[in-house]
Amino acid sequence: MASNLPQASPQINFGPGGFVDQITFASSSMQPDPATSTSNNGAIQSMAPPSFTPDVPNSFDPMTTLIPVAANNGGKVFSHVEKNELNPTKNSPSSPGAGVAINNTVERLVNAAESREAAARESSVLNGTSPGGGRAFEAAALHGGPFAAMELGQLSLHCASSSAGGCSASSNDNNNSCSTNKVNLGAWSSLDGDLLAALTPMLQAHVISALGIDLVGEGRNVISKSMEVAGQAGGKNGQKRPVITVHQWMMQAAKYAGPNSAPLGALGESNLEPGGGYRRLQVLLCGLESANILLAIMASPGIDRRAVEDDTIEACVNLIKNHIQKHVAPALSNTGHLGMRSTNAHVSSNNGEDEGSLSPKAKRTKTVSPNRGAVAKGLKAVYTPILSTVGTFGTILERAEAFITTNEMDDRLLFTLSAAALSSLTIDVSPIVRADVGSLASIVQVSAMDLIAAIFGRYPRHRSIIVEDLFPLMLKLPTSKKSLRTYLVKKTVRSSTSHQTTCGSMGDHDYIQPICALALLLIQSCVVMPFQSDEDVTEEGDADADAYEEDEEKDEAEKLASKANDTSGLDGCVDVCNQFTSQMLQRCSRKGEEGGASEFRPVLSNLIDDLLLVRYLIEFPAAEMLLLSISHRLGGDLLRASSASKSQVEATYMATAMDAFGKITSAVAGTLQQNRENPFKLPDSMSPSELEPEEEVNRCFCGRGNLDAFMVDCDRCHSWFHGSCIGITKDTVPDAWFCDDCTLQTTILDQAKVFARNNGGATALTSKDHNHVLRQFLLSYLSKTAQSSSSPQADKARCFLIATWVKDLTLEKNSSDGSGTFDLGLVRSHAIAQWSPPSSGHQQSHRSSSYLTDDGNQRIMSSLVASSELSLSFPRLLGVLLRLMGDSMASLRKLSLKAFLQVVNVDPALMAQPSVRKEVSRCFHDEAISVREAAVSLVGDYVLQSPNLANHFHAPLLERMMDKGISVRKRAVKIFRDIILSNPSYGGRASAMHCMLQRADDRKEDDGVRDLVHDTFHTVWFNGKAFEMGKSSLSLATTTSPEGSSKMMTKAQLYCREAAKQMVEVVKVSGSPEVLTSLVKGLLFGFNEGDKDKKSSERKRRQEDSRNQSQSLIEALVELLLLFEETRAHNEEDGKELTSLLSTLSVFSQAYPELLVPHIDTLVPYLKGDNGAKKYETAIVSTVSSIVSLSSSHFSSTELSRLTLGGLPTDLVNIAYKFPTSAVASAVEALAKLANHPDASVGSIQEKKLLGLGVQFYSYLLKNKDKSSSDFAKMKKSMRDNVGRALSALGSICRFYECHDGVDNHNLDPNGFSVITDVKQLQFSGNLLSNACFALFKEYLEKEDESTKCLALRAMSGVFISRPRVVLAAEQLGIITSIISEAAPPVLQIESLRCWRDILLAEEKRIESGAAKDKMQAQKDITVSNRISGDQDGDSCISGSVLTKHADRLYELTQSKDEKVRYMIIDLIGHLLRQGLINPMATVPHLLAVQGDVKSPSVRSLSLKLLINEGEKRPDMLRQRICAGLKQAFFFQKEVYPHDANGAPRVTALLQRNEGPNVVTDTIFDAVIKESAIRNKRAQRQGLLKGIISLFEKDPDSEHTNVDELPLLAFASEILAHLPYTALNDPLFIVYHLSCITALDGQSIINQFAKLLGGDLCDPNSEADDIEKRKKGKFDPKEFELESKSAEFGQLCVNACRILPLLQLKNFLRKAYNLSEARMTEYVPSEKERIHEKGVSISDSIPAFSCNMDPIFDGQQNINWDSAAKVYAWFRTLMRDAETDDLHVDTEASKKSPKRKSGQKRKRGDSDDALAAQASPKVSPE
Repeated sequence: MASNLPQASPQINFGPGGFVDQITFASSSMQPDPATSTSNNGAIQSMAPPSFTPDVPNSFDPMTTLIPVAANNGGKVFSHVEKNELNPTKNSPSSPGAGVAINNTVERLVNAAESREAAARESSVLNGTSPGGGRAFEAAALHGGPFAAMELGQLSLHCASSSAGGCSASSNDNNNSCSTNKVNLGAWSSLDGDLLAALTPMLQAHVISALGIDLVGEGRNVISKSMEVAGQAGGKNGQKRPVITVHQWMMQAAKYAGPNSAPLGALGESNLEPGGGYRRLQVLLCGLESANILLAIMASPGIDRRAVEDDTIEACVNLIKNHIQKHVAPALSNTGHLGMRSTNAHVSSNNGEDEGSLSPKAKRTKTVSPNRGAVAKGLKAVYTPILSTVGTFGTILERAEAFITTNEMDDRLLFTLSAAALSSLTIDVSPIVRADVGSLASIVQVSAMDLIAAIFGRYPRHRSIIVEDLFPLMLKLPTSKKSLRTYLVKKTVRSSTSHQTTCGSMGDHDYIQPICALALLLIQSCVVMPFQSDEDVTEEGDADADAYEEDEEKDEAEKLASKANDTSGLDGCVDVCNQFTSQMLQRCSRKGEEGGASEFRPVLSNLIDDLLLVRYLIEFPAAEMLLLSISHRLGGDLLRASSASKSQVEATYMATAMDAFGKITSAVAGTLQQNRENPFKLPDSMSPSELEPEEEVNRCFCGRGNLDAFMVDCDRCHSWFHGSCIGITKDTVPDAWFCDDCTLQTTILDQAKVFARNNGGATALTSKDHNHVLRQFLLSYLSKTAQSSSSPQADKARCFLIATWVKDLTLEKNSSDGSGTFDLGLVRSHAIAQWSPPSSGHQQSHRSSSYLTDDGNQRIMSSLVASSELSLSFPRLLGVLLRLMGDSMASLRKLSLKAFLQVVNVDPALMAQPSVRKEVSRCFHDEAISVREAAVSLVGDYVLQSPNLANHFHAPLLERMMDKGISVRKRAVKIFRDIILSNPSYGGRASAMHCMLQRADDRKEDDGVRDLVHDTFHTVWFNGKAFEMGKSSLSLATTTSPEGSSKMMTKAQLYCREAAKQMVEVVKVSGSPEVLTSLVKGLLFGFNEGDKDKKSSERKRRQEDSRNQSQSLIEALVELLLLFEETRAHNEEDGKELTSLLSTLSVFSQAYPELLVPHIDTLVPYLKGDNGAKKYETAIVSTVSSIVSLSSSHFSSTELSRLTLGGLPTDLVNIAYKFPTSAVASAVEALAKLANHPDASVGSIQEKKLLGLGVQFYSYLLKNKDKSSSDFAKMKKSMRDNVGRALSALGSICRFYECHDGVDNHNLDPNGFSVITDVKQLQFSGNLLSNACFALFKEYLEKEDESTKCLALRAMSGVFISRPRVVLAAEQLGIITSIISEAAPPVLQIESLRCWRDILLAEEKRIESGAAKDKMQAQKDITVSNRISGDQDGDSCISGSVLTKHADRLYELTQSKDEKVRYMIIDLIGHLLRQGLINPMATVPHLLAVQGDVKSPSVRSLSLKLLINEGEKRPDMLRQRICAGLKQAFFFQKEVYPHDANGAPRVTALLQRNEGPNVVTDTIFDAVIKESAIRNKRAQRQGLLKGIISLFEKDPDSEHTNVDELPLLAFASEILAHLPYTALNDPLFIVYHLSCITALDGQSIINQFAKLLGGDLCDPNSEADDIEKRKKGKFDPKEFELESKSAEFGQLCVNACRILPLLQLKNFLRKAYNLSEARMTEYVPSEKERIHEKGVSISDSIPAFSCNMDPIFDGQQNINWDSAAKVYAWFRTLMRDAETDDLHVDTEASKKSPKRKSGQKRKRGDSDDALAAQASPKVSPE
């Protein structure tokens, strides 16, 4: 490899903060020696190999990059010692004084230890004791080695003092950077070799002694023993054994305490004696201190490795492992008591029981202690001293990291050390032990993570193994909310404002998972020093060029990115990212619970949450790289899943992957939006501009005002900032200080002068130029942090940032977009020149203005993140989501919509893109309900965030209100509710509310949707606090005010006015207030349907709120009415608005009429009829008349007197004279109600006016009834109108006026009605006027004019309603029979049916309102039994009884040829069914018959509604009557529809509709089956099918089939062919029964043909006979001697026509549902439904079933030989084919399919052959 320096390398003179003051170029002769070079701070650099081998002399490796090593003490270079070099003088220490001190101390301590050991041996010889019995050996046993704790402390102090020297001489071969954060242990290199050789074994002895310490386990044993002894009754001689507590065991003073005191040694085990734990703790402490010292020595540069044995290294590694697993982890997590054996465990072992033979219960008893709580409490005394070692242990890990960085280690020890360090991440801290246990755990985990990162960076060959070790670790991580995230990071601006995840947060800091931080540290530790030039890799990469050329399919951008990674030193980082991502997603994508997939998926989600949090942190620049890798892999997995089969896709993983992909995409969208809305304002020109400050203002980024606090002024823009925010105190105020903006602007201009390609050329600066300077600010910050921090994270992040900068420079140089003004080569050299961090002295010399505040750095980081590779890939991420939204798999479409919803919630502006709108609009019509719901939710959230754009999606959302999916309709209702609440003046509110009212009024609507609609309207209209829910309520209060109003309106009043406007608009859109009236009544008094007991309290509260709000709404409506009158232009269009206002008031008059009484005076003037709206005058006066009528019962006597004396009766009478009949009825009703008012006197004005009106119209009718012609159609139009007005007025008077003394007798004489010619005799009393009117109506009913007949019948119905007993008289007179007879014109039939409907409804209303009960109570002769028996009088059931008598005629009317008659009769039958007046069993077949009314959808829809209601009440009855209904439908079509050209009726059971490009065929009964409960119950489905199939069965009373039955059988076969089957069980059931019929009856007919034609001619087992083989053309019976057998042959053909539909139907079902012969043969009706056979549908390519056959006999019963021969041939062919198929299946199955073993599951096959191979035929063909 060539040198990393170019031939003419630039000499860079650094200024403050790492920025460049000047760049000069040196000639090639001035190129430094490759072995050494001078760095920018004057330090000497040395070349070091990537790995050091002790047995091989150090040599120069040309593949090694520069490793600059800077030392603070004059730039002394540390080098590795040769094998033969042991002279310490060659190993110059950092400070000569430090080396002398260490030599003296070590020599003194070693000599003292050796002297103690020698003295101890000599003493043992003299005293004759064992060698280990002296005091020296006792001290050694106490400390675990030759040194005392105090002596080890002295050595540790020397380690600490030598570490304060400054920068370490150690270097990271992979990082290629000076480890400024490592301790300087070079003083140990001056230690004498002999002393070092003597010292290390002594320290190793301490370490080895500590390896045998298990303080937690021994303490647990002490507690167990104490509990065991305490549980025994006594020992020998009745004395109890001494017992010690764990506190005594840990005491320094070795003595017993308590009643069981005994001399030391009484227990026989020194470790169980008092003070034993303390002694063991001292050994552990000394071992840890010794390991600390040994690692410090081994990590020192210049120490000869031969002076330190490999056993010493292994002992230190094992001690680290043991201490983590046996001490630190149990102490921090309070888990030392887990797994403790029970106190009775020893009993079983003593009895010789084999543990393997114990029962599971016994094993649990042995392994689980019942006293774990006591053990856990006692172990706290052990945990406390263990936790005091955390500080020392953290130092050990740091020095182990330093040792690994500079030395080679055995692979086994490396894996042991990394595994131990990784296990620290699984610690689940327990605050029960200590309050600061979390901080202690963080010390251990952070040090362990740095150690793992050092191993990872130092040993590339082990990286993949360490990465794989992370994933089993993830399954052991803590999962509790408090313990999940414990790694402390800074809180960024983005994380505190827009990052809404589950990450922990507290104060100014956030918390992430340690595993996430570790992954990022591992990635950042792989970076190496970039190449100085792009050409270096090109020249030296010739070997790699072939690889690029071979991969021709590789994208050019990927090639460029790969090259940029190689030249920038990020190649290793990318490889680790890819491996980590691949391993993680592979584990998440496994099916089911395989490999812990369900556990890895939440880990992935949490990991992405953490990465999105730290991507704005300067310390973790690798987060962007890892997120980019994850997003690319997730996108690829999702796209691959879209093309895979459904069985290959793991649904749970797809949901996890899509959620993660959506999180990343939404985070990127938020970054781009934030950068777009708050961009950096940086100079775009190199020309400096003088800043003229306008005024001195507070521009501090904290947002606080001018507090009484210390503030600093910017010397350039003179803006003021809080000193606490920018990190400056009164004592540290610099001479000059510039704010972040000024620093950025001036620095960019300064650097532009240095790096510009041509100073005399272009002066424009681009965003790319800005980014280079912004990166330098971040690099300066990290360099400063690396100098001041003891953590290596900042230095690793700094190197990674440089490498990323170099990569972006390479990509920018090769991009087609062009670069900025800066010379990219110079910028690259400048970035790489900073690879070695500057010295602390150099850093301290920089001005404070060279750095930005924390807020400035965060803003820079946000800007750079917005231009990162991940952010630039946003179009691709968005494209993946849009593509998946149109995928063929419904689950992926739904998930992609939900993911896209996350993106839109962050950046709603994306919905404005045409491609997005197009795809979302397509999803609105998706076939899957879940996808449509997700699309509606997406648009709903969007329009709520952007109400001004809601109009664009108004129509699609309105359409979804009628969606088939309940969840979709609910979501649409909620969206419109939220829109209206947030924006009460929304333009589309009227149509949306109208649609919601229609949904609530639909009886088929789901109760949940209906309740939601009711709750919506209650919230919007009748909630007194609704104005507090809307976002625009405040603006409404300040902007909406009636002009000229002197009264200030409250918010509640303003909201009521807005609600009133909404109600008026709804009435205007709907055109009728009926639906709104139903809603208001329900909200006020409760709905009859859908009420649930569990919601009764809520509904009561809702009703109370509605009643309280009604008065405010009525007042608001009246105010709107008055305001309208003040501003109206008196044109025709104003009439529509006025009608809507009055109609809305009429809604409340029907629901709460007493509230309208105070406003009657405002409404009465409209009865004058001069409202200036000629087109709407009738509707206006009708509406006001109805309001007066409904409110009249609540008038007080004073109010009544005032109104009647004020001209109200006169206005009502004038309406009856001037307006059409629709207004006459309302006016007469109002006048009658005023006349019948309880406070009205006899002979009152209103009564006189009403009687006068009646007499006037009676006289007119009397005068015209005997005109020359009875046909009123020939009379003048004015006369006909007057007759109609008179009939309507008289009918209304008879209906609404209650005659108090006019009670009809039970036996009313039908002949007692006569026309009174003397009008002066007319009066109300005694029903005199009513009787005379009835007689007059009867005469007009006999007129020839149909319109007059209808008017007379309508007037007569008024008499029937008020006097039900007159109906009996009409029945006796034959009036009822005549008006519904066949001879009656259809118009009269329609009117009669309408009148009967009104009579039934009026009677029902009379009973439900209590009027019938009041009338019964008013009767004087009513008995007590009648009072108790019911709440109605005897007249209540008369009308219904009369109609029941004519039920047969009513059923006949269902087959009327007039569509309107059929609609009206079905409507009437619905009311009769609801009131229980007709038999449902007799009615249902006629309703089913009307389903055959294929040309009248309204009739079919109405009858379907009735059938569904009956099916819900009596599902079995509907199934039982379906066969009768089928016959009725057949005869209905024969009767109603006209005949075809041949005279045959056009009968069909099929309906065809277009569904996209396909034509879908349905039967007339599809809707009945889909909407009823029949479809969901197998027994009912099979009963229905069996009933239809029974039509094809042979009549046992007849030998032959009736030819008239054949069309009905064809009709039934069409229904069986196209019914909506949802499981294969249904067509198989049909085929099974068809096969039974054809096998018996079909073969019988074949034999009969053979007998008739002769055996030779018709052999049942032969192939085609002569008749079948004949040529096409006219059939000649003489040729086959059939002329004399015409009758018999024709009848057999008719018999065959009964079987032919079955044979055709079997073939059709086989093709339509892909039924194999094997499956049909093995099917048994009693078998259970197979899961994989559910959810079937008919194939789209199958044409509609048809079974049309030509008639065999004509009208004269002459045989049609051509038709008969055709039937004969067709029948034989189909029978022969059916037999052949059965035979084939039987033989093939017998050969291939042995019987399945019992209990063996049959595998599903993909083809019919697989099913056939496994089939076992039930019956072999004959």
